[in-house]
Amino acid sequence: MSRMFLYWLLGCSVVAATTLSGAERDPQVETLLPGVTLTLVAEHPQLATPTGIEVDQAGHVWVVASHTHFRPDDYTGPEQDEVLVFDQTGQRHVFYNATSHTMDLELGPEGWVYLVERDRVLRVKDTDGDGQGDLEETLLKLATEAIYPHNGLSGLAWLSSGSDLLVGLGENFAKPWSLTGPDGAVISGTGEGGMFACHADGTGLRRVAQGLWNPFGVCVRQDGTIIAVDNDPGERPPCRLLHIVEGGDYGYQRAYGSAAHHPFVCWNGELRGTLPMIHPSGEAPCGVTPCGRGVIVSSWSDHRVYFYALQPQGASFGAKRFELVRGSRYFRPTGIAADRSQGSAGNHTWYFADWVDGRYEVHGYGRLWKLEIDLQQAGWVGLTDLEPVTAEAALAADLRHGRRQYSLDKLLKLSRDEDLFIAQAALSALARQAPTWQLDEIQKLAARDRVQAVVALRIAARAEGSPLKADLWIPQFLADENVEVQFETLRWISEARLTAYLATVEQILKRSETGYRLFEAAIATWNTLSGHPEEGVRNLKMLLERVQDRSSSPSLRAYALRLLPERPLTATESETNAGNTFPEGLTVLLLEELLAVGDPVLSLEEVRTLAENPVVGESLLAKLAADSSRSAAERAEAILGLAAVASAQLDLLIQLAGDDNQTLREEALRALRGSTLSAEQKQSLLVIAAAHPESANLAKVVWDGKLLTSGRPALTDTAAWLEKIEAIPGTADIESGRRIFHHPRLAKCSSCHRHRGRGNVVGPDLSRVGAQHDRKWLLQSVLQPSLQMGPEYRPTVIVLEDGRSYTGIRLLSATYEALRDNNGQRRIFQRSEIESIRELDQSFMPEGLVYTLTDRELRDLLAFLETPEEK
Repeated sequence: MSRMFLYWLLGCSVVAATTLSGAERDPQVETLLPGVTLTLVAEHPQLATPTGIEVDQAGHVWVVASHTHFRPDDYTGPEQDEVLVFDQTGQRHVFYNATSHTMDLELGPEGWVYLVERDRVLRVKDTDGDGQGDLEETLLKLATEAIYPHNGLSGLAWLSSGSDLLVGLGENFAKPWSLTGPDGAVISGTGEGGMFACHADGTGLRRVAQGLWNPFGVCVRQDGTIIAVDNDPGERPPCRLLHIVEGGDYGYQRAYGSAAHHPFVCWNGELRGTLPMIHPSGEAPCGVTPCGRGVIVSSWSDHRVYFYALQPQGASFGAKRFELVRGSRYFRPTGIAADRSQGSAGNHTWYFADWVDGRYEVHGYGRLWKLEIDLQQAGWVGLTDLEPVTAEAALAADLRHGRRQYSLDKLLKLSRDEDLFIAQAALSALARQAPTWQLDEIQKLAARDRVQAVVALRIAARAEGSPLKADLWIPQFLADENVEVQFETLRWISEARLTAYLATVEQILKRSETGYRLFEAAIATWNTLSGHPEEGVRNLKMLLERVQDRSSSPSLRAYALRLLPERPLTATESETNAGNTFPEGLTVLLLEELLAVGDPVLSLEEVRTLAENPVVGESLLAKLAADSSRSAAERAEAILGLAAVASAQLDLLIQLAGDDNQTLREEALRALRGSTLSAEQKQSLLVIAAAHPESANLAKVVWDGKLLTSGRPALTDTAAWLEKIEAIPGTADIESGRRIFHHPRLAKCSSCHRHRGRGNVVGPDLSRVGAQHDRKWLLQSVLQPSLQMGPEYRPTVIVLEDGRSYTGIRLLSATYEALRDNNGQRRIFQRSEIESIRELDQSFMPEGLVYTLTDRELRDLLAFLETPEEK
């Protein structure tokens, strides 16, 4: 690796930087691939905490030096941010120093320098040739009460035409905002970050995309493809590399709160009409720039510079990631820009800025680096000419821009396409038609088409100046017989804050036929319309009132009860079994009162609630499990709850393992699995196996757990496993599968996965996994969980200096690291106590899970997951 240090002290503002010693702030950078050369061009005190960067046609490097981002009281630097220019001889001068919270810089036509502050886009020009900007024009103004420095306006880039400027907007702390151009154009919103475009003079403002968190970096390839990097919203990692398209919705709304689950929020295209990421981008990505057919991304928190080789994938892209540069915790790359002034066909150059320290506060440190790639040596770059447009991408573009006309039936079919970029483009085409639709025409469509029509109408209604009248459609759709039509209508009401429908939503929450999916959506909508969207699906006071409402349907009381227990957000070292906790008001006494109602649905939910907190509920669970007057279903759920505390309930479980009822017997045998038994207790199991041959295998594996691993197919042989499962006599027991899913000692699926409101948020929600109708794929996911791992669920392992290690989903990286562990709880580690951080290629879900289950149990589990969602 080539390293050259050029220090320039040329009449510039000097910032005190005395907190760290030279050794402590050593970047320890290394290049990791052939053909890559890195050179240190400048560092503090020449520049401090740099953000945006650009290179002009003469090869001069323009850098924003921030002095206002969380400025400490004792900071001695300039009062305003600086726009610095470094020429090729090493001379440096200050072009401008009159802005605050400056996030990015872009050079424009006619000598204009475009800057973006947190709350405005401006341009500055040197009109007298003295090298300093003397003319300033505000182009776009963001009006909002939020003042957090870096969640307002951010990344800048020129569209391929060179006449329109792109600008990103962050989530703005969910505060209402309005973005105004000089021609009076106004776009407003609350809580949704996005991408916007305007002409070079700020006129012609339009929204390009929405559903972003904080798009710090954006670039445009020569073919017009827009690529952005989007930081993640804490509880929904990872940060994203995104293909931005006109009208794209990327799923996020900050206004709905910070919880990891919300029915109307997604992060990787899980909701209708939303678009997925290309690839995780690394933590805290700040800059992105084209390189051949791929892009280079700077990751502030990973201390890395990455190359993503983009690979056409239908109408969008997949990507393969390469590490180009790696440094220490004092290597924090931010903005990055290409130098096209003297590059040859075989050698390309980029410059990138380095924030140096992990503190958000300005601190006086900063670096400027030169990155060179020799294409003769860098075979990993691949082809440098842009790939031909795929047929799918051409179709999506035609749909998106209305270049071809399609029938309503054709568009509805395309809107359900597996390629989400084609589906989104078809929905855009439908949305253009939607204002002309007739209600009776849409009501005659098949249910699956009515659902898509609602999504298209919602998209049409949110367009600036839309003539569509929501009140014509919404009452009819809320009365539709199809649950998904109702769900998408509630999503529309919530997104548009249509408070006039609050009473109607209340009625949905009182209808006895309302199923859980719709109930949860209605709760989220009710919270939004009541002025508390951040509550999501949890509003403890309201939920408790509904649980206690004797006039309400028992099933609705059960759904409200399901939402009340919660897992503590932050883990503590003293916790050995991080179960759910009960909020104030949800007491064992209240649960006993609910049991007395005598409704089977409510009673089952009550027992399941107790099972989620077995330390508190153990006594009542044991009483219920032993109560022969209770239904077998309730007693089986109580036994499941006792499995977590089996060592304290061995005598009762042994007794129940000999019960004549097969459901109770087998649930007790599962609860005993892995327990240390006395010789007398083991002998009891042999007697049970002899008396009940249909349950003998379950009794034997309590005695000898090795029976679950011997003589079974390889995990890679899905076909053999399928054959074994399908050869099992009788029909699958779905309720048994449900209990296996939630079992605390066997499959333990719910320790990571959520299913119909119960479970955890470490892995994906499996409520609708059965909609895939693909048993082979589902079984393969259980057998080989790392084979098709979602990018948002890739785990990281942190090893501490004292030898302890923790594995989890990385949530945040700054001066500390935050992981979501396998209990779904946040763990915080100071950087000073960490020895290493490593991303894993293996899923958090362990291989060999099937070796905790018998063949029949595996069949029952699959049958449960394949069951259509409750309506």
